[in-house]
Amino acid sequence: MKNSQRNFSTWLIAAAMAISSIGMVGSASGGMISPQEKKLARAAKKEGAVVIINPLFSDRTAKRMQRTFIKRYGLGSSFRLHNIRKGTGSTVATVRQEIKAGKFTIDVHLVSAPGFFAAAQKKKKAFAKLDSAHWKDNVKLVEKAGQYHNYPYVVTPLAYTFQPVWNSSCPGMKNINITSYPETVQPALNGKTISPDITKSFTYTNTVISLIENGVDMNALWDKLKATKPIIEFRTEPKMQLVIACERPFDMYNISGRVYQNVLKKPALAKVLKIGYYKEGQVMLGNQAAVVKGGPHPNAGKLLVDFLLSKEGADVYVEGEAIYSFREGYTAPAAARPYLLDLNKHKLLGLKDWVGAQRKFKKTRGEWIKRFK
Repeated sequence: MKNSQRNFSTWLIAAAMAISSIGMVGSASGGMISPQEKKLARAAKKEGAVVIINPLFSDRTAKRMQRTFIKRYGLGSSFRLHNIRKGTGSTVATVRQEIKAGKFTIDVHLVSAPGFFAAAQKKKKAFAKLDSAHWKDNVKLVEKAGQYHNYPYVVTPLAYTFQPVWNSSCPGMKNINITSYPETVQPALNGKTISPDITKSFTYTNTVISLIENGVDMNALWDKLKATKPIIEFRTEPKMQLVIACERPFDMYNISGRVYQNVLKKPALAKVLKIGYYKEGQVMLGNQAAVVKGGPHPNAGKLLVDFLLSKEGADVYVEGEAIYSFREGYTAPAAARPYLLDLNKHKLLGLKDWVGAQRKFKKTRGEWIKRFK
């Protein structure tokens, strides 16, 4: 799947200005559900549960998602949504192992890993066929944004991007402001930095590959980052805690939603936690979703994927994680808006070939390993 800056710009304008609606049957929660969803809901209620593995959804988001999912489809108080959260590489490894063994505990896999989804479907026919009522409301912007999908087996409901985050209240951080990659390795940050462990993350690695494709000398950046004496961590939440505690008050790759989640817990952090951006470009990382063929709750899995594509589903994860929905005309909940970039004002980057990029992983990670392991 090719992308271009023009396509990204078109997507952003449409996403910001369009107004969409769906004319379907009303749900118990006041939303609209389709005949496909009604049929799946009856079967899902009998299955009693659904299991999703992903790198994104916090416990708070998962609890809200369970409540909204159950209410929307009338699944009953005994129904359970089990949220398994791991790093991007670990989610892929888990699902790959289950596919290889032919024994499944996972129903839905959500992660940014186009190469994995393409190979798993092509070689193993690993994913169930979807009949989504809501994909039509997402596909236009997904394609204009140059993101990978393979409907009716793989859809792309959402995206996020890595941004610099720092704690201005920590010693030496008062005058820090980050709007470019050179500023992430300035002498004032010596002893204050975190290096993302790209060997454990598909999304970190794809971000690095995209930046290289767009002219950023990442090897030189790694050399300069090493000179700041960083610690190495790959999960966004532990990194955010290091920033908050002033143990490592600057992180070059985090998610604005992690700032948002911590501000919800402690509002005073809103004054000291800062979110920057990269003028070289923000890499948009579409997350694919698919139902694993052979999973224990096949109908509930298909229903959950369509829920993620619906407005009610988007409202849950956008409000919970401050990430981006691909629904046309979608407006983010007010609480999350201050933590989302106005993408019309930023240079956005993708990859020349999302599927083929995985062939570059070994070399790209090898350059990082030379410096940090």
